[in-house]
Amino acid sequence: MTEIRYILIAATFLATQLWAGEHWAFQPIVKAQISEGNGIDYFLEREFQKNEVQPNPEADHHTLLRRLTISLTGLPPTRKEIDQFLADDSPEAYEKLVERLLHSPHYGERWGRHWLDVARYVPGKIKVPGVDHIDLAEEYRDYVVRAFNADKPYDRFLTEQLAGDLLTGETTDFLDLKVAPAFLSIGPWFDECTDPNKLKLDIADEQISTVTKAFLGLDFACSRCHDHKFDPIPTRDYYAMAGIFRSTRIVKDFNEFWKDGRHRLTQPLARPEVLETFQKKQRAIANLEKERWSLLNRKRTAFISENEAAFKFTTASSLNRQLNSWEAEDFSGQKNLRTVEGKYSPAIETQVPLEQWVQYDFDLNQAGNFLLYLRYATPKTESLKLELNRVLQTELLALANTGGVEYQHYRWEAFGPFPFQAGSNHIRLLVDQHHWFPRLDALKIVNDDRPAPESALDRAKWRLSHSRTFWPPMSSEMELILPPGDLADLALIDQKIAAFKAGSTSIKETIAVTDQSEMIDEPIRVGGNTYQIEGDPVPRGIPTLFNSNTGEFAIPEGASGRLELARWMTAPQNTLTARVMVNRLWHWHFGKGLVATTDNFGKKGAKPENAALLDWLATEFMESGWSVKHIQRLIVTSEAYRRTSQPAQTALLASFPKRRLEAEVIYDGMLGALDKVVRQPSGNPLNTNLSRDRALYVLVSSRSPLGLGVEIRKMFNLFGYDPSGRPLHTRPDVVTPDQALFFLNNPLPKYYADKLADQLMGSGLGAKEAITPAFLAVLGHPPDELSASAALAYVTDSLRDQLSEKEALSRMISGLFSCDEFTHLY
Repeated sequence: MTEIRYILIAATFLATQLWAGEHWAFQPIVKAQISEGNGIDYFLEREFQKNEVQPNPEADHHTLLRRLTISLTGLPPTRKEIDQFLADDSPEAYEKLVERLLHSPHYGERWGRHWLDVARYVPGKIKVPGVDHIDLAEEYRDYVVRAFNADKPYDRFLTEQLAGDLLTGETTDFLDLKVAPAFLSIGPWFDECTDPNKLKLDIADEQISTVTKAFLGLDFACSRCHDHKFDPIPTRDYYAMAGIFRSTRIVKDFNEFWKDGRHRLTQPLARPEVLETFQKKQRAIANLEKERWSLLNRKRTAFISENEAAFKFTTASSLNRQLNSWEAEDFSGQKNLRTVEGKYSPAIETQVPLEQWVQYDFDLNQAGNFLLYLRYATPKTESLKLELNRVLQTELLALANTGGVEYQHYRWEAFGPFPFQAGSNHIRLLVDQHHWFPRLDALKIVNDDRPAPESALDRAKWRLSHSRTFWPPMSSEMELILPPGDLADLALIDQKIAAFKAGSTSIKETIAVTDQSEMIDEPIRVGGNTYQIEGDPVPRGIPTLFNSNTGEFAIPEGASGRLELARWMTAPQNTLTARVMVNRLWHWHFGKGLVATTDNFGKKGAKPENAALLDWLATEFMESGWSVKHIQRLIVTSEAYRRTSQPAQTALLASFPKRRLEAEVIYDGMLGALDKVVRQPSGNPLNTNLSRDRALYVLVSSRSPLGLGVEIRKMFNLFGYDPSGRPLHTRPDVVTPDQALFFLNNPLPKYYADKLADQLMGSGLGAKEAITPAFLAVLGHPPDELSASAALAYVTDSLRDQLSEKEALSRMISGLFSCDEFTHLY
């Protein structure tokens, strides 16, 4: 049976390879020669003549301005921009507009968002426990925006995302090269996977699928279990690529607590010289802290030697102040903590530095204000929140740095007093996400309202009266016992540490990608089964597609192969990379690609509607130095792009295809109507601080209107936004009743309608006089006679029904937000 299986597989693959030689996507790219003019119109005109189609005329100036401004920047034109464009009656007015928008800093925000869909970026989804940063992928997001604004050559853009960290000896784009490979690390993580070995293969599988669909329009992951059924992708090629990504490190570690040790690898985002200065200060601080600890050890030794005789006897009555005592591991509930063995007894500590808490239920024989003692150790200053009998206390439990977490670093410290009740009591100690939970060893409740004595000896006796375990004191407890005069030398060290910290700026952490310390070649796993291995490991290598398995792209022994893979993808013999990207650009402009299946150029994908035009664009793309803006310019200056959208003759672009806008553009449209997004001058670098209200940033910028952040998320999900983290090659543009109900009932559009009404009436206009300015702000054109009449009648009726002028105008604006012209591109 096994032999028959292999014969069938070989026969199937041979047939696939023979067929592949005929498939259009694997044929060499041929550029047809055209006469003068835009090649797009040349190829479309041939189809019009062949099919006897009369294309639509050019759209009016208002329509073209709104269409082009939204297409290239994702923002509606301002009233000032409308006036300026209408006032320019030169023959070059449209071309000048195109250039201004292509060089707008907002261009990168619009087109970067398109690419971020393919790269499966979701704002705020990428977090790393222990790193207090709301969106660890925002540096990648900003890199993509910068790349589009700078018109970074696409072959370079591709290479940086696959292997930027391997491009050595380059300093100009140093930070870009560190950030760009995050493309490989921001995918969804398989949280439900309980097998770390399978998880490692699943991560590589997700990377293979994302990379090949994004750049090649083929899904190589289909060959994980068997040779591809339709396209020339053998299983051996899959595992040759799997070795490339298995040799790439994106995970911090897979430790004994493997569920907690699969967080994304991070790196400091700084140039080498900045990082060296920072690390030098950190080393100085570490040396001072070591000196501090040695000083405390000496003080402890001296104090015990001088006072040991005074602590030989303690009367039983002096210990009655202790009302309850228990070990930290005897909890009644916890989250994200684990028990560890200590020198004499177990303790609890951080397992996953997300939200963490521990709770204890215990009884007391009396009520009162009592001290809460904690025995803890922590290598950093931190604070715990205390929830007592389900009431969060306003006082934080400030935990001092004890110098480490080993036994010699433990410290008993009193907090409070707090109000406890007779009988059952409940304590919860908690920290927020990304904060450190100390190693906690024991707790006590002590009844003592006396202030701590002044002298060191009396203070030690006062603590001993609460429990015998307070003697002998640990080194870090000397700060609690010795008077300030005896700690002057310690204070001097603290001043030096504080000075270093004051002069040291923190360095942001971002997700990192690098090669593994040892390269990994993956064996074929039968049927994709993690533990069913067939034969020897397959050497890392590029796909054999296009007969490219040559020495030109051979992978060095100590390299993952990502750089060689990128070079193969951008090599002249690769027939897919340029075709796939120009098709994406066409799709993002017209709502449908020349190849309708933007992520599938294989046999089961769609055929190109105009193969000659696709190849002409692909060749223009490569000959222009892989310039995305060059292709954009060709598209938006074509007659096809400038036609009216009625009637809907969309098959051959005889008319501009009307399409639903993305959620982000609809949201930005409401902001744009108010001029709430500062329009930054063309030719200037993007200042993201001025754009934080835009949809690209709003989910992680805390800039949403107060109390309406959740409504923004509802809106995005209604209009095709996908928060799952899967690659999104085509945004769904389905129209549903829920969308209309959103504009009718949700407080978000009402908020912006009220703001626009305030703005218009604040300029001295009444509700009726503000109708035309409202149309210009929201839809980019004045109302026609029918629309003006209907709007006026609505406002008049609203005023007659005793609504205020502002409310009448706001409701009319809400109607404009909900109309087809606002949510669609014409």
